[in-house]
Amino acid sequence: MFARLAALVLVAAVAGIGGCSYNPATFPYWLPPGRIEQTHAKPRGFGYFRDFDPKACRLEIKPGGNATAPLGSQIVLVATVYDKEGVPRRDRRVEWMIEGPGNIVEADESGVFAGRGYKVDNKYAVTYTSYIPKTITRGNDDPKDDVAVEPGQTFVVISSAIPGETVVTAYAPEVFNWDNGRVITKVMWGDSRFKFPETTTVRIGGETTLATSINPASADAGSNFRVRYRVIGGPPAVLVSKSGDDTTASLSGSGGKEAEALTDTNGEAAVRLVQRDPKAGKTRVAVEVVKPPENGVGPGTVVGRRETVVEWATAEVKLKVDAPPVASAIGTFPVTVSLDNIAGVDSKDARVRVTISDSATLSRSEPPPTRQDEKGGLIFDLPPVSGKGKQSVVMQVRPAKVGQVTITAEAVTADSMRADTSATTRVEQGKLNLVLEVPPIALAGERIPGRIAITNGGAAPAENVTVWAQFDEGLLSGTARSPVELTAGTLAPGQTKTLDLPLTAKATGRYGVRVRATGDGNLSASAEPLSVEVRKAELAVAITGPKLAYLYQQVSWSITVANRGDAPVSNAVVRATLPPEVKITAADGGTIGPGSVEWKLADLASGTQKSFKLEGDAIKLAAQAGVTVSVLADATNNGKTVGTPVEGRAEASVAVIGNAALSLELATPPGLVEVGKRVRFQIRVKNQGTVSARNIDVTALAPPELKPFRGTGPAEGRIDNAGRVVFPTVDELQPGQTLTFTVEVDAAQTGDARFTAEVKAAHLRNPLKEEQSVRVTGK
Repeated sequence: MFARLAALVLVAAVAGIGGCSYNPATFPYWLPPGRIEQTHAKPRGFGYFRDFDPKACRLEIKPGGNATAPLGSQIVLVATVYDKEGVPRRDRRVEWMIEGPGNIVEADESGVFAGRGYKVDNKYAVTYTSYIPKTITRGNDDPKDDVAVEPGQTFVVISSAIPGETVVTAYAPEVFNWDNGRVITKVMWGDSRFKFPETTTVRIGGETTLATSINPASADAGSNFRVRYRVIGGPPAVLVSKSGDDTTASLSGSGGKEAEALTDTNGEAAVRLVQRDPKAGKTRVAVEVVKPPENGVGPGTVVGRRETVVEWATAEVKLKVDAPPVASAIGTFPVTVSLDNIAGVDSKDARVRVTISDSATLSRSEPPPTRQDEKGGLIFDLPPVSGKGKQSVVMQVRPAKVGQVTITAEAVTADSMRADTSATTRVEQGKLNLVLEVPPIALAGERIPGRIAITNGGAAPAENVTVWAQFDEGLLSGTARSPVELTAGTLAPGQTKTLDLPLTAKATGRYGVRVRATGDGNLSASAEPLSVEVRKAELAVAITGPKLAYLYQQVSWSITVANRGDAPVSNAVVRATLPPEVKITAADGGTIGPGSVEWKLADLASGTQKSFKLEGDAIKLAAQAGVTVSVLADATNNGKTVGTPVEGRAEASVAVIGNAALSLELATPPGLVEVGKRVRFQIRVKNQGTVSARNIDVTALAPPELKPFRGTGPAEGRIDNAGRVVFPTVDELQPGQTLTFTVEVDAAQTGDARFTAEVKAAHLRNPLKEEQSVRVTGK
């Protein structure tokens, strides 16, 4: 009796400590859940804007995307928070928000702490990813519908009794990247057994078929349903039986406003809706699916309802003529005659008559005209234009002279609808203007940049424009000799095209260049002839330096500028541009600017050269960092500057590689640890750098609460009297590789134990340290 009383007192005490807000009626909870505390998602202060949890990198929801579900069913959504290695992370917060029909039925509130998951209302909940695996059994004995929730995962359950689309937004606030921390899932709720008539548009005074069908894949396929149709509003219309095999219907109500049809062998029940008094508007029809009773007695049960709309309308056509405002007197210009039906019902057959003024003629058309009437009008017989559709006649019109051409179109449909319109095109001659540009002085053997600008100064397009370039013997355009043909094609009014005319000369001298242009319609133009004086002047630049440099080390280059031509140069500016990965430290008398150095030379005689030394520090990693040196100088003749500036250029590249970069990660055992238990700590050391790390020493230090038992890794660890586990030195860790060490400890005494891992390496000035705490409790 005393033992039983003590047990009851202990249960009551534990319940009071846990803050239990109810009294379990079936069995006692030794760790009652207690009251839930709503907590903030992010830390206080400036840490709110930081990446305060770098190990949480991505949120995933299953099932994701779009899903469908029957009304009243329950969908389990499982969220997983991953780190950058793809490993699920535990105890990460996930917030759930839903819009539209439906509610959050259950949220993951597992755990024993007051800050566990909670539901704020039926549209918003907060959960935390689990420490231990668990299974949602749905409260039945069928394992097929169980949902497994693994460590690093959490869940909510949603349901809806109202058809429609529920939008679920899941948000992981500890994932810093917004694109990775927010996932949207959509669930469409509804009964998919029946397919009801869609909203349609019908010509006034006509008829349409309303058909309701049973999904052959549903469990009710093959049942003898009755479908009841009832006109409930809009312009008057009559429900009439649909003729055909295996289809029957009965009419009731006043004036054919209600009808019932039985499903046929194809699972379809259809009636016709006829408008005997033509009138525009929308007729609303209610549809009910009735399942007869199993014993055949009684009115049956309505198992599906829907409302559809039939819009009664007439076709409405519009005529449009598209023609260019201006056209050339040479050739043809396009004209498109379009008959648009802006209503939702088909029109009748249409006849379009097109006339062309000012003696212009039809060159061709698609479709071709049916005939030409006695007044010269072109007759096009077009088929019916579908609702919201278009019929077009595409023509090519040939003008007879300069002036104006008017295209007039008239359309009449078989149901007496009419439309007419017109468009005018101004016919003009084209006009060409030609300009030639070549430098007055150039260097032998170098590219002489010639350019030709041709402009259509007329109001009509200029077609088949060709430019002819002629130049004196001694000049070449690529490998071609004079004359050279350049194609400009068609120029719109006011359009200018620029054509390149690259020339070269192998010897010095003065050479003339002339250009002319031609086009359809006897168009022609000529440019003012120009000449170019070719001299020989050449600057060469060389840069030498290392191909490889280490981060934070010095790198140097030697730059040489030489005048290899037979003409002197003056006012030379040598400019070296360094990549941002290299910081300039010395420039041998040059002027240092942001990322560049300049040296100035008053003159550089033919056959002479000048050298410079450039030094810098590699401050950033780079696979290929480019160094560019250019020189710009004036060519001189008898002390005077002539021609265009002389240039020289050279490039080099250097790869800046980094040192080893070690990262340390310490994985602790989950949850609480009892005295006498043996647990494991895992130490992972990864080389995230670009070169190998060497002489790696890993040491683990256990506090008095934890007694080291064994250390394993690439080699067995040694345990000393101070509670340290010292692993043998690892000679090398290549880039991208990871070392894993496991330390087994025995929980010796209760308390807050702080386990420390330390990593030293040859390239590290200070060792890497990671400390994790583990709570050791009594048995």
